[in-house]
Amino acid sequence: MDGTVIKSFLKEKVGIKKGIVALKRLREEPSALKEYEGKNTICFMMQEALEENKLFYTTIKNRMCLGCVATGMDRVPGELSEEELKQSVSFAVEAVNTFQNIEVAAKAEKEAARLFPKFNELYRATMIGPIESVKEPEILIIFCNPEQANLLTRAYCYVTGTFIKGYAGIGACRMILPDAFVNKEPTITVSDRTWRIALKLSPDELTLVTPLDKLMIMFENLERSKIGGPTQEAFEQAR
Repeated sequence: MDGTVIKSFLKEKVGIKKGIVALKRLREEPSALKEYEGKNTICFMMQEALEENKLFYTTIKNRMCLGCVATGMDRVPGELSEEELKQSVSFAVEAVNTFQNIEVAAKAEKEAARLFPKFNELYRATMIGPIESVKEPEILIIFCNPEQANLLTRAYCYVTGTFIKGYAGIGACRMILPDAFVNKEPTITVSDRTWRIALKLSPDELTLVTPLDKLMIMFENLERSKIGGPTQEAFEQAR
């Protein structure tokens, strides 16, 4: 199923109207693809890709935050030098006001290093673009309301019997991308202020990140996992 079909399916069957961001990690910088110009946070890069219908790759030199850690292009924060970590937490405090002071930001970075999975190898670049432009993407970033997220995640859990984790509190990229890349599982977040501003999320929207193959499981089981399916009679009796 190509990107155009996936986007149409999400719009027609689930009601998702926003564009879908696709990410793919690259072991080497691609010669046939344009590199991102300048520096930015990964969430603003994603919005640029959607709004301007751009396909590009980004490297460690384009980063303004620790979003690169979340895609496997950088070492985990716990392995950064003292000066590198200081610069990172200073950005979180002074530039985007995520934490009230340096001490709280440093504590959050240590907690993130403990909580979220680590990458087994480093990548040289990450491809970012609308889903229609990225061939064989690794993960997809879907912006949806709670009911739309419920339909998709319910369809997944319906046949897998697994639980989907959700996070809140720090940078959305740090909370959700490693789980999708490393653990190969869908993840949900209400995200953080910068992410919500960059991607222009409305008050009732959240973010669902999923590997492509897991989204296919959701699609395959979307209809039969709905209340109106085989369990409708039992549901009515229970009421």
